[in-house]
Amino acid sequence: MDSPGQSVTGDEWGRRIGRRWQWIVFVLLLMAAAAMIWRSVHEPEDRVWSRIQRSGIWRVGMDPSFPPFETLDATGAPVGFDVDLARAIAAGWGVEVTIEGIGFDGLLPSLWANKADAVISALPTDPRLSRDVSYSIPYFEAGLLLVVVRGETDINGPDDLGQRRLAVEWGSEGDVQGRVLRRRLTDMLLLPLPLPEDALAAIVSGEADAALVDAVTLRQSAAGQSGLVAVGDPVVSVPYVIALPVDAPRLLQEVNDALVRLRKSGDLQRLEATWLGQ
Repeated sequence: MDSPGQSVTGDEWGRRIGRRWQWIVFVLLLMAAAAMIWRSVHEPEDRVWSRIQRSGIWRVGMDPSFPPFETLDATGAPVGFDVDLARAIAAGWGVEVTIEGIGFDGLLPSLWANKADAVISALPTDPRLSRDVSYSIPYFEAGLLLVVVRGETDINGPDDLGQRRLAVEWGSEGDVQGRVLRRRLTDMLLLPLPLPEDALAAIVSGEADAALVDAVTLRQSAAGQSGLVAVGDPVVSVPYVIALPVDAPRLLQEVNDALVRLRKSGDLQRLEATWLGQ
């Protein structure tokens, strides 16, 4: 300590400040190292990912009763969009995928019972189960779309349907949303039809100006009705995701990274074109 009245030179102040900063940096480095050690000791190991790496096998559960996403071919082998997606992800990891055929109601329980490492089966998110399973980022938007004839410039969203004819499938989500729209747009005419394909055909024939159908129906119908196009955002969003065990954070990250890579490379879009049409 400086004695009373003793002055401190500028160089001495600089040395003292420098020592203090060295001490602060040392403490920060020590805290960072302690945090890393704590995480390595206390954070749970992703045993699912570790087992996949050791065995070279990724077990994927799906219900093969929903073509074109998953079904069985003439030999009983699983085929479809989700099957090829699972294989593409596994190939990126350098492992093999085995498809576990499971009824839809048993898909998520298969994760809890350790009978599958993931579920890829045209599965939408269920917020009620967010504490019981982990969901990947979406890989396909299967929601409700507003469809018009290509080249239509006056209908760009639901708000443009005043004095227009909207075709829907009777009793479907499109019917529900159409009735909601009609309460707001009282001059809109709602045309309920037996099938979603009928709603699309009504646009082509000129019976309707627009239709509300799900994305899968539109994609599959687009091969024969290339003059139709969706406009605006999904009226109701239904993203398909991959479900994973809630205690497998590394696997979740690897799946998300794989989906991002497949979309950037164009492989995901090619799978859509192969199984759902251009």
